Amino acid sequence: MDLIKTLLANRGLKTKAHIEEFFHPTHPKDLKTPFDSKPAIRLIKAHIKKGHKIAIYGDYDVDGICSTAILWETLYSQSKNVFPHIPHRESEGYGLSTKGIDHCLEQGAKLIIAVDNGIVAYEQVAYCRKKKCDIIIIDHHEANDQRLKANCVLHSTSSCAAGLTWLFCRDYLAPSPEHLALVAIATICDIVPLLGPNRSFVKYGLEELNKTKRPGLQALFLEAGIKKSLGPYEVGFIIGPRLNAAGRLEHAIDSLRLLCTKDPKRARQLAASIGQTNRDRQDATLSAVTHALSTVSDTQLIIAADASYHQGIIGLVAAKLVEKYHRPAIAISIGELESKGSARSVPGFHITDHLRTAEKLLVNIGGHAMAAGFTVENSKLETLISKLTTIKIDPKLLVKTQRVDAEIPLTTIDQKLIAQLKEFEPFGLGNLTPVFSTSEVEVFDIRRMGKDNKHLKFTAGGLEAVWFNAPSTWPLAPSTFDLIYQIEENTWNGQTKLQLLIKDVRPSS
Repeated sequence: MDLIKTLLANRGLKTKAHIEEFFHPTHPKDLKTPFDSKPAIRLIKAHIKKGHKIAIYGDYDVDGICSTAILWETLYSQSKNVFPHIPHRESEGYGLSTKGIDHCLEQGAKLIIAVDNGIVAYEQVAYCRKKKCDIIIIDHHEANDQRLKANCVLHSTSSCAAGLTWLFCRDYLAPSPEHLALVAIATICDIVPLLGPNRSFVKYGLEELNKTKRPGLQALFLEAGIKKSLGPYEVGFIIGPRLNAAGRLEHAIDSLRLLCTKDPKRARQLAASIGQTNRDRQDATLSAVTHALSTVSDTQLIIAADASYHQGIIGLVAAKLVEKYHRPAIAISIGELESKGSARSVPGFHITDHLRTAEKLLVNIGGHAMAAGFTVENSKLETLISKLTTIKIDPKLLVKTQRVDAEIPLTTIDQKLIAQLKEFEPFGLGNLTPVFSTSEVEVFDIRRMGKDNKHLKFTAGGLEAVWFNAPSTWPLAPSTFDLIYQIEENTWNGQTKLQLLIKDVRPSS
């Protein structure tokens, strides 16, 4: 078996051209823009020439914040009449809103550029035009067939909004390698497939991120205790949650300020504040998840609803429920008159389509196959829950299966293989870290480790193996097992050695 060919085929890469692009991605400066930028460029330059104020209307998640930073910095270098607007999660809600538009108009905006939102905001766009304000949409979310009455619509699902914004800014002014660092952060945190243009953005963006001179990012790395080079894990699980935290519990404008400030002292202050907000977010999430787990019923679709759930963390609660039970889940924050819901799903079950079966009960809804958000009046909440949970889902979709790329003998694991696997980086959705299996492996020197002895370490075929959060019932006697694992390099005290990161262990039959 040619292992590398198998790994490529598992990622849908079979032609010579696709494989070449995968291993040697086109630099973003040479990527084709997936829309015509010229009409939007002409409109922006016309407003700048007239001295008009321009609002960059973003979103409160990482993609929205990074998109806003890229576009604001680009246009601000051409005109000081450009200002950002990040909506407040609770007072304005998700996406383009009439309240947010009014705020921009009050600041004197004659042009609003919406990034990472607006593609289905038909009423809001019409309202904006009625108020004699021009509007441009730059968005990557799924569009409908209905015509959007914006002056210019720059839409593509080929990358996250920050990627589209970078391409537009490249067409408008000149390529900005520095901004690729922000595109990499947004691409990883928005969990889009890391293939095609997204792979290019992340590969070259991570290079820029690891040499960034931005005071805000440097302060954030320091606050987070990051001392090594950043990869998808550090971005997705350490940096991203901090940038998201402000928008979840406070106001995401602070995350934008952190990214854009040129003052190191101000950067350290903002990073410290955002770090504390992130810790508060973790506490609120733990409390809500603990409560939600205590209310889980025996339905194929899980719904947890309570007034104590903060709107900003219900998506995290739903995700935790899916992670534990491998069932679609919805977490609802009950308000005084209306309630906000966030849904997460399992592969094969389109959660937004399911929610649309109850669309008449909802104030609004948006999302895609794996995630969705909605608002419902409290008077209709009980009916909604009953309707959504009365469903039959194919039981096969509710059984969690462990992905395995290939079965290999442990003797093939060496530095040459590690070097080949490194060529597949960066890993992420669409290009997941390879998982292997090996049958009938002698396991010995088994010992518990870590806080509360939750983890296991043992020796397998001469290699060290680590199993995080191993079952407490796992036998501690040496025996023969079938292993499912990832391969990694572990560096400790200046020494580097190969290690198996165990995903599952089964007794050999």
